[in-house]
Amino acid sequence: MSKRVVIYARLSQTSDESVSIARQLESAQQYAAARGWTVVGTFTDDGVSATHNKPTDRAGWRALLAASEPYDAVVIWKVDRLARRVLDFLNADAALQERDAGIVAVADPVDMTTPQGRAFATMLAVFAELEAAGISARVAAARRYLQRNGRVPGGTVPYGFQSVRNPDGAGYVLAQHPQESVAVCGMAERVLGGETIYGVSRWLAAEGIPSPTGKERWGHTTVERVLRHPALAGMTPYNPGNKKRQRGSGVLRDENGLPVIDESVAVLPLGEWRRLQHRLDHRVSPQSRPRATKSKTSGLLAGLLWCARCGDQRMWRGTVQGRAGYYCKKCHQVISNMEDVVVQEFLRAKGDDMPFSRVEEVRDAGSVAEIQHRMQEVGAELAQADNDDEVARLNEQLARLRELRRAARTATVHVVETPMGDSYAEAWAAAEDETAKRRVLSWGLERIWVSPGGAGKRSPAAKLERMRFEWLGPTNE
Repeated sequence: MSKRVVIYARLSQTSDESVSIARQLESAQQYAAARGWTVVGTFTDDGVSATHNKPTDRAGWRALLAASEPYDAVVIWKVDRLARRVLDFLNADAALQERDAGIVAVADPVDMTTPQGRAFATMLAVFAELEAAGISARVAAARRYLQRNGRVPGGTVPYGFQSVRNPDGAGYVLAQHPQESVAVCGMAERVLGGETIYGVSRWLAAEGIPSPTGKERWGHTTVERVLRHPALAGMTPYNPGNKKRQRGSGVLRDENGLPVIDESVAVLPLGEWRRLQHRLDHRVSPQSRPRATKSKTSGLLAGLLWCARCGDQRMWRGTVQGRAGYYCKKCHQVISNMEDVVVQEFLRAKGDDMPFSRVEEVRDAGSVAEIQHRMQEVGAELAQADNDDEVARLNEQLARLRELRRAARTATVHVVETPMGDSYAEAWAAAEDETAKRRVLSWGLERIWVSPGGAGKRSPAAKLERMRFEWLGPTNE
């Protein structure tokens, strides 16, 4: 009685014609026909990596194991079409043994329906795993070589840049895109000036600036992803990935662990990019979210009201007995209908003053700020490290960073103030929407501390008594 067999074929990339699905199936069918076997089923996994996907993670292989039609063997083209890890291969073989079936390979002399064939197939699986590891190492080494030599290793070019031919040799390098880089500067300037991501996306749409995908509308996530890219500061993203197929967030670093920076490509100075990330990391206003995720209450004072009773608790916006207001999540004190009171007090204290744009500039001879930043990163990595070699490597890097910090001149921070042109009252009158008004408030108001009030005291004066204002700069008082 002839054997009943099924055929299984797998391919990582559909563009690889040398081992295409069609070729694998044709070879397996010819192999079965030459031996008089009956093919009772065909199963495929196209565009699926064997390095990153176990056989049981693939739809085609799961369907093969679940097939109701009985079969004696699974015909594959080569052992590496099934698995590139020995353990995955042995587990697949064990699953087939439960069905009283074995693996037969066309291009490899393997017939796992016999003990001798099973032993030989295991050896081939070992070589397949070694080959996969070698390919991975070669690809990673080639990528590192290109990155360290300032060349583009492939993939999507970050927004704000373009890939151009390397003027100093082979390959391609990054260069600023003449239009997109200007748009990036405008986006960063607005966020650093206190504008929300949503406000930036509206500005981009109003200016008719196309998104990275060519669409007219900019999504909230797209704007933030562009502004967070380290290439804006001239750094090279280094994302080798890991066994969980997750991309890392690191950048290319020198022997001291400091980022390698190409200032000729940078759209933003490193210090300004760091401040931009700080702004993005510490957004507390619900107005920084897209309109679809906002509540219907006003966000004019979001992020400005803090609970004086708790000391370190920001007050959240919501409704208080049907009225727009703010509440403390910790002690549950509330205040409502206070926005007009705050605006009147703001204009009284600051209306005639001239708002300034304040930007901190760190000036030092040895990149003290960047050294300090890296030391904090290494400290966090040390707290998570559980491997002795990794701990030793991080401690050595920390020691070198301390030496660099001692050798560098002490950093000095200069606050650069640039007049905005109008008084606070004029800027407030010109503000057309809540976003613009919120921005004017942020120029002159650090925060408002709210204390509990007496029962029934809801007059404007009573509400003002509950609030203590922290102003930025001088006031009219």
